[in-house]
Amino acid sequence: MKEWKEFDNNEITHSMAHYLMAIHTLHRRQGYARVVDVARELEITNGSASVSIKALKMKGWVEEDHNRFLRLSADGEKLAHEITVNNRLFVQFLTEVLGLSEEAAHIDACKVEHLVSEATRTRMLAFMHFIHEDHKPVRQFLEAWKAHQFECPGPASCGVCEEGETCTIHDVLKKT
Repeated sequence: MKEWKEFDNNEITHSMAHYLMAIHTLHRRQGYARVVDVARELEITNGSASVSIKALKMKGWVEEDHNRFLRLSADGEKLAHEITVNNRLFVQFLTEVLGLSEEAAHIDACKVEHLVSEATRTRMLAFMHFIHEDHKPVRQFLEAWKAHQFECPGPASCGVCEEGETCTIHDVLKKT
């Protein structure tokens, strides 16, 4: 059970992802980004933005010119692109496959967009392309899934829970 240590090996934090995306978004929207612009975009203080951006510069993901304009390095652009793709994939999956609301999907996608591996992103992209193809079995599967009424069988008969465990999903479903 050493998988939990992988979380600490992730080179980018949730906060760093937001800073990279803010700089990326500002460049696309207005052609430049300064610390004050990033702070405004993220609704934080200039001091907080400055400290965090300094860490991004030390990692080599953000560069600052002599006029104090920020830009993403090639590595920073690559990370921003990966985070953007991950976010889109998770939002699509959560809304189109699992049927979550747009708001819930965006919130949950934001929580995981910077954590998934390249392998997961690649397989998820392939899966989303697959479900968007116009194949009868795929349409039938999606229709059956959307019509499915899930009823938790309880821990004794569940393929995920173990005997004697409390099933949180079972408890939630009983309340609805």
